[in-house]
Amino acid sequence: MTTTTTSTTTATTSATTAPATDKPASAPGGEAAVVAGRGALFIGFAKVYFMLSGFLQQVLLTRLVGLRDYGAFGVVNNVISIVNNTVVQGTIQSISKFTAEDDHRAGAVQRAGLRMQVGVGAALGLGFFLGAPWLAAFEKQPAYAGYFRIAAAIPFLYALYAVFVGSANGLRRFRAQAGFDVGFSTAKTVLLLGGAILWKVTGAFFGFAAAAVFILIVAARVMRLPPATDTPAFPSARLGRYMGAVVAYSFLLNVALNYDQPLLHHFAGVVDAQAAGVVAAHYQALRTLALLPYQALVVVTFVMFPLVSRATFAEDQAVTRAYVTQTLRYALILAAGMGLTLAARPGALLGILYKPEYGDGALALPTLVAGECCLALLSVSCAILNAAGRTRATLVLMALTVVVGGGAAATMVPAALPGRPMLLAAALATTLGNAVGLAVAIAVVRRRLGGSPPLATVARVALAIGVVVLVGRFVPPGGKLLGLVVTLVLAALYVAVLVASGEFGPADRAKVARILRRR
Repeated sequence: MTTTTTSTTTATTSATTAPATDKPASAPGGEAAVVAGRGALFIGFAKVYFMLSGFLQQVLLTRLVGLRDYGAFGVVNNVISIVNNTVVQGTIQSISKFTAEDDHRAGAVQRAGLRMQVGVGAALGLGFFLGAPWLAAFEKQPAYAGYFRIAAAIPFLYALYAVFVGSANGLRRFRAQAGFDVGFSTAKTVLLLGGAILWKVTGAFFGFAAAAVFILIVAARVMRLPPATDTPAFPSARLGRYMGAVVAYSFLLNVALNYDQPLLHHFAGVVDAQAAGVVAAHYQALRTLALLPYQALVVVTFVMFPLVSRATFAEDQAVTRAYVTQTLRYALILAAGMGLTLAARPGALLGILYKPEYGDGALALPTLVAGECCLALLSVSCAILNAAGRTRATLVLMALTVVVGGGAAATMVPAALPGRPMLLAAALATTLGNAVGLAVAIAVVRRRLGGSPPLATVARVALAIGVVVLVGRFVPPGGKLLGLVVTLVLAALYVAVLVASGEFGPADRAKVARILRRR
């Protein structure tokens, strides 16, 4: 799946010349569902590409740098990702919401966002640059300060880039948004790995920053919207109030996504400073796999967000409830299927992808996968609430998740021995926090918006999981090849049970056919 910079830019430009898809959110089972489905195809392809390229980056990086260097990259990257992803998610959702409510004011919303994000991005970048020694000291590795300083440019670049992506999402230009993802993923893979070949971890972060510069230039050319002469300036204060709440939520979400590995490194350093980098490297390899369900479900949030925003803005409760129910249904099916696939044969999976020394994490992988599947579903639930303007509830939910998970980590991780016991303790703590947050989130969504995963779907998914786990227990252990074959067979069995139980019935197949049909 190699994509050149030129072809990515061309594809993105052509996407925006087509009229925006602007179907009314009035028939979730009809045309609006098809619009959402086609959006999911575009963004789904881009996110699959993004996941595969990111996965490739991590796997190849283990071959280009040593075990401790890979641990160092993972720690710094996870810390910077808390800020980067917060900026991107908060900005995209904020710009998308106000753009989707009224397409005519899209240019005004974009300009208000750019004015705001210049200051926000500069402040974040400066904060990282000046705070680099403190961050490195917390991880008990002063040498990490240089890596943090290089990465400090990335939040500023992301802050501006996310405004243009938010405009594309709010206008339902899902093809343009997908083009940005593919272009950035390609540039980051080439530049990050190329930099690592030349200058190890330092070069990897220089390549990361260069890729961010590239995609900002592309997005600005493609999605810069001309001002509408009859549209007043969008009030920055209104955008700021909403963005403040969403950014606070996104920050907590990204803490929940990334806190476990730096915290593990910190506690491992307290117990055994020499072992900290090795333990962090093992855990980073596990996270690369366990976070795939979360990354896959990002597709759901991007497509669902503008549709729920329009439905709630129009105060159409029936449409909103239908969107919420179907979104959570498909998210549950997808997360469970991916989780089973990743956890079926952990030893074989790690052996195929990584060098033999990374096999110590096999025991902890199924637990961590379960926890990250919970986080994936929690993020979808919170995105639904944010789209409906229920930002305060999402703040409470993510704060609860972080407090429970962080508290469990502070208790369980230092008590474990470095190595397999500490990896398992970190995975258990993360899973506990995410599971508590998900349970409360489902209850809040049902109470506020009336939708939740259908009980029949929950029962059928539970049945499919039970059948797969039961069959898996009777399959004898084998080598890498047999492990891969068994993993694929168990994934197919999961799908077969869902079809046989009627979960994926004629209505679903008809909907997929309409989505795929060219018109």
